Amino acid sequence: MKLAIAASLLALLALVGCDDDSNNAANQGGGPGSSDPNTVIAPGAGFCEPEGGSQALGQASYTSDSTAKIDTDGNPAMQGHDSDWNPNTSGSVNGQAVNSAQYAYVVMSPGQMAANNVALGDWATVTNNATGQQTYARVEDEGPAGGSGEISQAAATAVGIQYESNAFTVGNPSVTVDAYSGTASIQSDCASQVASNP
Repeated sequence: MKLAIAASLLALLALVGCDDDSNNAANQGGGPGSSDPNTVIAPGAGFCEPEGGSQALGQASYTSDSTAKIDTDGNPAMQGHDSDWNPNTSGSVNGQAVNSAQYAYVVMSPGQMAANNVALGDWATVTNNATGQQTYARVEDEGPAGGSGEISQAAATAVGIQYESNAFTVGNPSVTVDAYSGTASIQSDCASQVASNP
């Protein structure tokens, strides 16, 4: 009986991990945001992995290897901690800024996006080059020309990168950011994430 109750509780916790309000880094996967404030995300979407996994994404249209930088935009708790903080992000989830602490996202400059046919909401991956840890993310913010390696707090946490309260990374962690053009319409698949993380 106790074993059955424990199993039921674990199953319930796994399902809760895909909720939009979750801060569980293992389930951070970005959100299908866009510059359109009418974009609506169903509960549970916006985390986990793309439907069809990496095969659905195809070949990366943009790749950058660089030192990781933390973008805290959209996270109200970072106001006053990060000198570059902005309450808004270029992309949105349910008409709101994409919270850096909740969603794994990457930042690209408008020039990088145009040169690689990448749009807001397209899928991306972030890989910690030292450990090989990888997470799915979305392109959800635009940054300055020539910038690279800028990732959200959730993306950093998901790949094991530590940062201080002022958003500076601990050490000089190197990341590879890959972005996949034309993938914004691919939905998230939380069921696969739960199945692969018992």
